Amino acid sequence: MGPDLGVPRAAAAGVSGAQDPPIRATVRYRIDPPPPPGQPALTDVVGTVLRNTPQDIVVKSRRGVVHIPRELVVATRIIASTPTRRGVVGGGIEPLALHRLVAPCWPATETTQVGDWLLRASGGFTSRANSVVPVGDPGLPWPAALAEVEQWYAVRSLPSNLTLAGPMGFDPAKDPLGSLLISRGYRRSDSTIFLTAPPDAVRRVIDGTTPTQWTVRVEPELSAQWLTAYQHYRPVAGHAAEAVLTGSPQQFFATARSGEAIVGVARLGVSAGWGGIAAMWVDPAYRRRQVATALIGELVTAATQTDVTALHLQVLVTNPPALALYEKLGFRRHHEYVNLVRAL
Repeated sequence: MGPDLGVPRAAAAGVSGAQDPPIRATVRYRIDPPPPPGQPALTDVVGTVLRNTPQDIVVKSRRGVVHIPRELVVATRIIASTPTRRGVVGGGIEPLALHRLVAPCWPATETTQVGDWLLRASGGFTSRANSVVPVGDPGLPWPAALAEVEQWYAVRSLPSNLTLAGPMGFDPAKDPLGSLLISRGYRRSDSTIFLTAPPDAVRRVIDGTTPTQWTVRVEPELSAQWLTAYQHYRPVAGHAAEAVLTGSPQQFFATARSGEAIVGVARLGVSAGWGGIAAMWVDPAYRRRQVATALIGELVTAATQTDVTALHLQVLVTNPPALALYEKLGFRRHHEYVNLVRAL
């Protein structure tokens, strides 16, 4: 799970560990007395360390104060505070907390919670709208929380899917929850990079290279033409897709045309001052011809006319041309994330 908390110098000298600066940590320990055969023998607690001595570790968690004898501790991991990243919008927000904050920009049709964890389902339309944001304390030991997660998705005939995030190059196998998921048969997706930017900065870049050969129209309502074009990128059968696309507190749909032909579409979802750019498709015959730049430019204009003060978008690490474009337009890498999925 990572380096052990060790014993604070103050505690080793006979002074309570409570005198040390407070830290947050995950502690994995053996259940005592052992449970019946077939049940998990280990459990985890996440919270603020109140005491850390040679005899025990005391953690204040969502479910109360937990006293753990040192001989039962298997592994620990300190949860480092997220440093502010200069020049990165939202740089002081922990990655999964940011996922939770902007979730309404791509809203699920159905949600529930296991403690602090957010569970989302939308009939299988996109991984983002059918996954868990496991930020905070689930209020249960992780194995029990995962059992609830797996049952909730199984009832909906969906695979269990959890989002895990960290710095660039994030490896879920080195994350305590990721390690547990992998041991339970979960498989990881390709990594995705989460980027953010201030709208004004993106607008200034695009104003200097504004493509003029495309006509871009932005509308607040989803049209049949937009949806038909989007289906070149992803199937939208059933009610869930339209519900996700139209379910944000506010949204805008951009359509780029060459004459009468639609050559690209994109969407901006707005919530709590954040604008999420997604659902972008460009006709293959028109790629690398600034269609995406034109779409983003008009969506950013729409964003600046609302209360949006920060933009975000996501791109697979396997799509370097798109990543290069977004960074050229002023977006900066905030973090990297993966999804861990267990099939039904």
